[in-house]
Amino acid sequence: MLQQKRVRLAELKVGILVLVGLLLFLVLILQQSWGIRWFSSSAKVLAYLTDVGGLKPGAPVWFAGMEIGRVRAVAIVPPESYDGNAKVFSRIAEIKKELEALEADASARERDREELRDQIRDLKTGIRFVEVRLDIDPEYLDRISRDSEISIESRGLIGDSFIDISPGTMGVPPVRQGEYYVIESVQSAGFRKIMTGVNDVVANFGVLSEHFKEIVTRINPAKVGSDMGDIVNDMQRTIREANRTFSSATSLLDEMQRGKGTVGRLVADPELHNRLTEALEKFNTLAENIQNGQGTIGRLMSDPSLFENANRMLARADTVMERMENGEGTLGKLSKDDAFYRSSTEALAKFALLMEEIEGGKGTMGKLLKDPSLYNNLDQSSAEITKLLYDIRKDPKKFLTIRFRIF
Repeated sequence: MLQQKRVRLAELKVGILVLVGLLLFLVLILQQSWGIRWFSSSAKVLAYLTDVGGLKPGAPVWFAGMEIGRVRAVAIVPPESYDGNAKVFSRIAEIKKELEALEADASARERDREELRDQIRDLKTGIRFVEVRLDIDPEYLDRISRDSEISIESRGLIGDSFIDISPGTMGVPPVRQGEYYVIESVQSAGFRKIMTGVNDVVANFGVLSEHFKEIVTRINPAKVGSDMGDIVNDMQRTIREANRTFSSATSLLDEMQRGKGTVGRLVADPELHNRLTEALEKFNTLAENIQNGQGTIGRLMSDPSLFENANRMLARADTVMERMENGEGTLGKLSKDDAFYRSSTEALAKFALLMEEIEGGKGTMGKLLKDPSLYNNLDQSSAEITKLLYDIRKDPKKFLTIRFRIF
């Protein structure tokens, strides 16, 4: 009897040990597969996504290529759970009103209606109703900021999905929602989306292939043959013209190389290069002389007295202009005194009246300019004087007589 009790007690101990071992094994499995941390705390992070691509609880969470946590739970929640969906619903309502107005308008184009429907479909794909809860190591929580982006990635073609969080701006922590840190996720084009895009490209290629087959079946072989003949003739004619063009260009290059023509002389004659080099040397010498203050231009550029003289001249000119503005001096009085203006006006009026009288032949000057008798008298007097000089030269004794008297 005592022996049986001992055997049963030993069996009970063995069973307890086996049960404890199984529990420890289960704990290890959960630790490795689900990422459950039994003896350490973790930061809770929340994100709302449009599509998780088969993400399961226990999937790893990566940050900059390092695993920093695990996915705790993935669930579909009402769209109202995410505040950002309100803007999407508001925009969808606005587009629906526009669509209803176009449907009521008989003159509206079907293309416009279809564009609005496409916009609604695109907006619906942006509604986030998948809630993902993450457990993150607290030591990495300060690396995650408000502008960090979360995306669903995949290991290869058939690999498991995982969460990837991109770094953000340091010092701006995520928004708190209770005990959770909320990441305003922005999905990037992961491997799954790339494969989806490849599938779309393949599908479009298939459609293009079908269209190409239809086009080929509609082609008339006889017409294609005649068209090909015309194309060949055009190509041959083009080739001949190209050969002639190349031949002309080759001849022109040969003449240029031999120094014929204006361009050839410019290319082959070294005199142009020598003159250009000489001109550049002279220009460099001139620039050095100017920089060193030599010559007139150099002295103008480097001598500070020019600036000082110009400054003094401008100061004096400013003083003169100020005196003129104040009516000081002769120029100032001329520019400011109204009496000078009135005197000038009166003098000009009198001068105009005098010129008018002279033009009318009045007065001495008028008669001198207008009376022809003055010209006739002068002409007659000139003739008499000329005749007198002629007689004097011919017989000077007749006019010049010297008499001596002695008292």
